[in-house]
Amino acid sequence: MICKICNSTTKIVSNQLVLNKYKVDYHQCSTCHFIQTDEPYWLAESYENAITALDIGLVSRNIYLQNVIPPIIEMCFPEAKVMIDYAGGYGMFVRMMRDLGYNFYRQDIYCENLFANYFDLKDCPVKKVDIVTAFEVFEHLHHPIEEIGKMFELSDNIVFSTVLSPSDINEFHDWWYVSPLIGQHISFYDLTTLSYIAVKFGKKLYSNGNNLHVFTSSNIEAKTIEKLFGSNKNRILKKLETSFTNRPMATRKRESLLESDYKYISNKLSKNEKI
Repeated sequence: MICKICNSTTKIVSNQLVLNKYKVDYHQCSTCHFIQTDEPYWLAESYENAITALDIGLVSRNIYLQNVIPPIIEMCFPEAKVMIDYAGGYGMFVRMMRDLGYNFYRQDIYCENLFANYFDLKDCPVKKVDIVTAFEVFEHLHHPIEEIGKMFELSDNIVFSTVLSPSDINEFHDWWYVSPLIGQHISFYDLTTLSYIAVKFGKKLYSNGNNLHVFTSSNIEAKTIEKLFGSNKNRILKKLETSFTNRPMATRKRESLLESDYKYISNKLSKNEKI
């Protein structure tokens, strides 16, 4: 099987029973270390519910992101004004970030927008935004390069989460993140994979070496952040996370959009525009 990231050869590193009935091989690239499944013919079945029963961390993950993403925006992209959460699910993260004063919009073609109505991609006032976020999305991508390319059409900066593959490939078979019972995780990355993708798109990669990463055109290490946290790229975000979680809520600078959003939606409703 040919690697979907760099077109190199692959070898089988695991076999799983997907959805409790399909025997599926997992193939690792010899060059960029990307791991992909057999051609995922089961996806329509696995997405009968966009949010799976096993995604029990959905709420806690959004609370975590609410804490770690603002300092990344403020320190790495302080001029950012408009942002899109790609494959944003129910819109919970968008609503939480708007409540903190960040002008976020939501994009998702599979999931109903329950929490951020009137703040979807179609409502976004600009075609090119300052930041795209994509949390727990990359592992779902059937054609990663094509889909990441779509993200870069929206912004030059992508802040995203996906858990990196184990350094010991022998641990992959029993790795919880593979999640064969659900069958939606079909693409797995390590830092070599992400570095290859960054170069392919002419971007720089920053990562905490675990689950949180940034593709950007900006030279982040040349900014104030380097003076504060050093120049070790692979630890920048980890240091940001540690720094921010110990800060009081009052240090956040942006004014909440709650009041203005309430007035905006009320005006829409008064004109009988459906939510």
